[in-house]
Amino acid sequence: MARQSTHFMFAVLTASCAFAQPVTPSITAQPVISVTEVVNSASYLPPGLPGSAIAQGSIFTIFGSGLGPNTLAQAGPLPLQTSLGGTSVTVTVGSQTVKAYILAALSYQVNALLPSTTPAGNGTVTVTYNNQTSAPAPVQIVNASFATYTFSSGGYGQAIATDLNYQVNTIINTLHPGDYVILWGTGLGAIVGDDSIAPPVGNLGSPTVHVGNASLTPYYAGRSYSYPGLDQVIFQIPSGIEGCYVPVAVETNGIVGGSSTIAVSTSGQTCSDSILGQDLIDKLAAGGTVDFGFVQLYAIILRNESLPTGIGVPDFGQASFSEFTPQTAGLASYGVSQGYCLTNTNDPDASPGQLDAGAGITLQGPTTATLPQEYAGWGFYYSMFNNGATQFFWSDLTYTVSSPGGAKVGAFSLTDTTSIPSVYFSGIIAGQTLSRSSDLKVTWTGGNPNLQNGLVTIAGFSAPTSENVDGAFVCTAPLSAGSFTIPKWVLSSMPPSGTGYIGIAPYPIGYIWIGQFNNPVTFQASGLDKGILMDEFYNGFPVYFQ
Repeated sequence: MARQSTHFMFAVLTASCAFAQPVTPSITAQPVISVTEVVNSASYLPPGLPGSAIAQGSIFTIFGSGLGPNTLAQAGPLPLQTSLGGTSVTVTVGSQTVKAYILAALSYQVNALLPSTTPAGNGTVTVTYNNQTSAPAPVQIVNASFATYTFSSGGYGQAIATDLNYQVNTIINTLHPGDYVILWGTGLGAIVGDDSIAPPVGNLGSPTVHVGNASLTPYYAGRSYSYPGLDQVIFQIPSGIEGCYVPVAVETNGIVGGSSTIAVSTSGQTCSDSILGQDLIDKLAAGGTVDFGFVQLYAIILRNESLPTGIGVPDFGQASFSEFTPQTAGLASYGVSQGYCLTNTNDPDASPGQLDAGAGITLQGPTTATLPQEYAGWGFYYSMFNNGATQFFWSDLTYTVSSPGGAKVGAFSLTDTTSIPSVYFSGIIAGQTLSRSSDLKVTWTGGNPNLQNGLVTIAGFSAPTSENVDGAFVCTAPLSAGSFTIPKWVLSSMPPSGTGYIGIAPYPIGYIWIGQFNNPVTFQASGLDKGILMDEFYNGFPVYFQ
């Protein structure tokens, strides 16, 4: 167990339990809890996904409207209280009702600590503000479900992880094999004692840490020394682990509550496999500010011999324009390093996208498509390209990508000659059932060793039939290996696949695909140190993950 200062603990919680974009509240309105918005404060996994339940003794977050005051109310010195700024939270399981300890309250978000004495099981939660109580929202309480806080404050990307001297890990302050690392999170389980005061130290349960392609028993897994609900998982990085984006996840009672990444190098203080490039990593490490643009164009072809028309999958485009400083280098999160897998995403871009590059990005090819700005003034752009059954984005063609520029990023125009997809799974067929409870070895043929630095990307997706939740994963592996084993802990993070229908023909709502990126095209624009465009083509199958 590592002892830490109160200042450090509050810095962790402030950075990690960030507050989302506000909505305009009505002071006199009844509080409203948003649908599926009672979540672990570290993972933010929506209810219904494996690992999304709230653990006894953990910190959780409620989103909605009218939940608290317009000005943020934060807990003061210990002991914690069950009412703050006029807000209180009640959790009921069976015949037992408990009041949560309030850490922070605002009109649209409440962060609270669930008492360790809360019974496990399915229950409800209500929020009361100014003597008005919300309708109950469903909640599932479990013994343990741990997640690590992240720089993104959304449960993805770079973990809040430190060495034993509390130096924060990023791509410019790497850990090394043999180092001890502290993961900061919540959800290891109940303590014996009062949750409102400084907690007792000691191991809780028997968790397993998955880091890179290794699984190990942590040196310590329990509460932090001074702050209720805040957990530490301390382990030693094994030999052979390396990369800017090494996945790390903690499994408790067979459940993985999400995964994030840490940066590991064999020597020095920077890593070398980020898409930023060594030049921008070196600039960050020297104390500079980096402005980076990342544009992706991608298509997935799913083969389904059982349906005459197959399954039409939209082509996608997205872009982010982000600024990083040495203090925010943990936000520079792009994919997963070679030989590893990451859960709950199949997207290689987890950066924040703060720089306005204009109202939209135009893709000109056989027809024209636009990637609109997601929110006015933000630096994130996204669109599905095809309209109905007409595919827009094709391989082995030249496309022009351009923008007139915006407040932070100037105009740019570049061309991309798209790659030809040539890597295919062997041994998988449409409609096949793939187990979520065991390792999965996939094999492939073909591929181009000159693309993606000789790597392939393997990804998957699964969703139930009627629930508004889904899971995903992404892995990278050497093309030349011809095979890769996706670990059980990765597959178990997805929900079982449901069944959809085209007419009366059923198809799985689960997919697995493989492909390669092309060699990135670099572009310049005022306001950017560098821009990168990649196209990505995948081949795959609809399958059932069960």
